[in-house]
Parts: sequence; structure tokens; C-alpha cells
Amino acid sequence: MRLDLAELRDTFHGTLVTPYDPGYEAARVLFNTRVRTRPALIAQCADAADVAAAIGFAREAGLPLAVRGGGHHAAGLSLVEGGVVVDVGGLRSVSLDAGARTVTVGPGVGWRDIDKVTYVEHSFTGDDGLEYGLAGPGGECPTVSNAGYSLGGGYGPLGRTFGLGCDHIVAAEVVDATGTVLRVTADEHPDLFWALRGAGGAGFGVVTSLTYRLNPLPKTVVGGVVAWPLSKAEEVFAAYRDLYEGRTDERLAFCLLLTTEPYPDGEPVVVMYGLYVGPPGEAAEALTPIEALGEPLFSSIGETSYFDLMQGMGEEIMYGLQSKWLGGYFGPAGFDEPAFATILDNFRRLPSGYSMVRFDLLGGGAIGRVAPDATAFVHRAPVHYISVIAQWQGDEETDANVTWIDDFVEQLAPHLTGEVYQNYASRDLTDWAGAYYGANYPRLQQVKLRYDPDDVFSTPQSIRLP
Repeated sequence: MRLDLAELRDTFHGTLVTPYDPGYEAARVLFNTRVRTRPALIAQCADAADVAAAIGFAREAGLPLAVRGGGHHAAGLSLVEGGVVVDVGGLRSVSLDAGARTVTVGPGVGWRDIDKVTYVEHSFTGDDGLEYGLAGPGGECPTVSNAGYSLGGGYGPLGRTFGLGCDHIVAAEVVDATGTVLRVTADEHPDLFWALRGAGGAGFGVVTSLTYRLNPLPKTVVGGVVAWPLSKAEEVFAAYRDLYEGRTDERLAFCLLLTTEPYPDGEPVVVMYGLYVGPPGEAAEALTPIEALGEPLFSSIGETSYFDLMQGMGEEIMYGLQSKWLGGYFGPAGFDEPAFATILDNFRRLPSGYSMVRFDLLGGGAIGRVAPDATAFVHRAPVHYISVIAQWQGDEETDANVTWIDDFVEQLAPHLTGEVYQNYASRDLTDWAGAYYGANYPRLQQVKLRYDPDDVFSTPQSIRLP
């Protein structure tokens, strides 16, 4: 049945897309094309007023509601079957306040577009005589929206040095369940401000802008990618584990990856990639343990800019494959030789060259110095996280890939804490509330009761009313 959109169209500034419109199929495509959800309406919002109107329409029509930014929700919960999708991907403003070292952005803009304004186009000379730009706490994927990334935590290569994406949020504009636009800061709606930083996508409202504090970062840094054959993987794993043990210099930020080279049809390899977050002249000592691993298959480590490095890292992240993500945080002694053997045994049997194993959520440092109850983000202690990512193209490949990843993570479970990064959400979790939010969940329920007592923002994994 067609929805009656006449009244909504009179006031809506963006685009309303239904299953009867030519652009519908493209509008509902997510990063994970295994998700085939068909909403009744996708409201592509142009401003906060559109967001309020879409929420009001859904409430009056009695339709379920979902919120979409970049379309990367790992479990596909940014769409809702037969309901209304409030799509804020088109809110892409970027406004730099260089004096305050902050940037205010729309929820749909990606980190490379923010970096262009704050890091590439803005320059100043530091006390050390080097040229600097300002960098936000972004990740490597160019199509991930800044809001979804930061509201759920926000790990990135600057995290150990400066903190998570959610730790950089200083203000938010939020449209609540009644359509009211709220300014949210440490002083205004402080309980909601606490909740947004780690559980901002879990059912409190729709974020229509975020203000972040920025970090000074040299225009020239040392970083890149280095790879070894899979036969050397256990040695590389051990070196990677030890790289952050007892380290006082928190500016080394290298992640680890098992993938294929060339991707996706090449041979399996083990890769480290990242940068030294500091002056190039101070990088050599920090990189010594990586160089001590011996002759790699290839290495691009050298002087570069942060922007060029991040742009290069994101080039091989493919939008539009079918996928399933599972993983978890390692316990204090969990990332050890038995875990290495389990990981490599399973990776050698991957059924699709698109699949990979990532250690891209590097913790510790500034992340770990924040108390687990200071924000809604509770996962402050672990340093290492494993993401097993099954990716494939055709439906005929689904069973083999799902079986592979399910078996892989079941075997790895004894090495993990049971906590799961909420931005890598999984529908397989029976205790998702405990896995994502731990001891912070009861407090989140109280915030939910205050700001959405009618449970308008309800998904299979949104905060439940107490």
C-alpha cells in the first residue's frame, strides 16, 4: 500500500524515496549487501527540520523507525523492514574553528572530507619549527560516516595518542523523539552527553551535527604498509603483541591484518600498517621492532602526510560485498601462541579471497586512561581486538562463508573476554547489552527512559526501557 506523503512533502526539504520511485534500490543499498531490507520510506534529510518531520510522520503512521548515516552498520540495523528510514547521509557540512581547534560537521560527512579542511588546507608552525595541521580522530574507511563511527566509540590510528572518536566530542545537536532539537554538551543535557559517547546510535535520538576537538599533527609523518608471507605470521604476531607492552611512547600506531596480496586474488599475507604520530625524526627508534622482523615482501614505510596515508589505506575497502563480521576483545593474556595457531589454522582455510582478519582496534594509551564509566563506552582496558570478516559476492557462496566464520570464532572464544565492540555489531549475540555496554547498561536505560519513554527509536539492539 502506498503511503500518503502529501502533507510531508509540503514541508520536507530533502528527498522522499519509496519502493515506487526509480532511485529506491540504490537508496537502500548498504555496505553489506547481504542485508536485503525493504523500508516503506527512505527520508533523505537536508536539515534538522527534515529529521523532525520524518520522525513525526513515522509516529503518526505507526511505523517503525531506523536511522542511517553511511550505511555501514555491520548488522544492517540502519534499515527497517516496512518502516521509515531517517537518512542523514546528506548532512555533510564542515566548519573549522581554527582558534578553538574544533570542527563542527554534519553526520553524513566522512573523515577524509573533514581532514581536507582541518589538516590539508589548514597549517600552522609548531614550537618545534615543524609545519602542522589539525586532525580529527578518524578511521581509515572513506565511506564510514563520522557520526556512526564516533557515537559507537571510534578507534583510529590517532587513538592511543589522543583518545577515541567519542572522547573528542564536545557538543552535539540531537533531534529527540518529539521532534525537539537539543543542544547537548557537558553542561546541557549532561546525561544524554554521557550516553551519546559510546551508545549514540542505540536509541536516544537522531544526531544532526557533532563538534569535535582536534589534535595538532605534523604535515609530514612516517608511516605506510609492510607485509610478510604467511609462513612468518606467528613471528609477526608475537612481535605485534610485544610492540605495545610497557611502551611509554604512545605515538606508535600500527594495526595488523591477514589478507591476500594482490587483493582479492593473490596469496595470503600478514600485514602491519599505520604511522608514528609524531615528528619524523623521532620515528626510527619506535619502528625498530618492526624492522627487526627481517626482509618483508614489500614495505612502503617512509615519510608521507597523514592525509595521503589514510586515503591510501581506504582504497581497497570495497563497498557492496556480502559480509558477516564477528570478533571480540582479547583477555589480558589471551593474545598468545595458542591463539595465534587457532587464527592461522582457520585463516588458511578461508573460502573467499575477499575475507580477512583485522586487528584494527588498537587500544591502550589515551583510550585506557579514561575511566570505563566516564562515558558510555566501557571497553577501556583491552589493547587488542580481532575482527574476523567473511566477505563474498554471490548467494551461492553464503553457506560456505558463514560456516567458516562461525567455526573460526567459536574456536577462538576461549581467548576472548566476551565483550564486543558495538560498532561491529552482531545479530548472533544473545547478551548484546552486556557485550556492548557492560556495567554501563542500567544507566543507559535510565537515559533512554528520560529521552525516549515511548521507545520510538527501537531496533533489535537499541537500549531497552527499564
